[in-house]
Amino acid sequence: MTQRKRGALTRQDIGIAALAVIDEEGAEALTVRRIAARLGVQAPSLYTHVDGKDDILELVTEIIVADIPPSDLRPQDWRGGLLHWATGYRTAFAKHPNAVAIIARRAVTISDSRKAYDDVIEMLTAVGWTHAAALRVAFGIDYVVLGSILAPFSPGFDQPPGDEYPALRTAVRAVDAAQVDAEAFRDAITAYIAGLPEPA
Repeated sequence: MTQRKRGALTRQDIGIAALAVIDEEGAEALTVRRIAARLGVQAPSLYTHVDGKDDILELVTEIIVADIPPSDLRPQDWRGGLLHWATGYRTAFAKHPNAVAIIARRAVTISDSRKAYDDVIEMLTAVGWTHAAALRVAFGIDYVVLGSILAPFSPGFDQPPGDEYPALRTAVRAVDAAQVDAEAFRDAITAYIAGLPEPA
């Protein structure tokens, strides 16, 4: 284990190391001891910078959210704005599917996440949506984005269906397994946004 110089450790270092543990070993492997080993320090030294596992998960979420590109949210093209936000949101989170399983069940406390929701709601209310309806629209996008990451195609059909399911077998063989998740997400989010009514 490479020893790190005293005082060199930062909260960002801890968050990056924690995300690497989750990405490579799964959420169940995330422990202070495992993070410390990656950083080349003793586990107790992490508590100088973080309060515990919940604080570490906040850092992990901050790192992923920071990877979402700025959204082009203009009231005159609110559907395009929603699609741009949803696509960037999924791109950032889909890089870390093991982390999404944890983050999706946590309260939204990260400032950048709250600001994104605030911007979306502000755009929608500017064109006539009520605040409650605008929030439901944002939640609907959440369901499509997070669901597409938590329940991808590949694990469900890594073993092709047998001949007793001919239509399904043909369909599975017809898709590109490397692209079908992104394509299905695109179709689902486009249909969701296109199906939203014009605000009254």
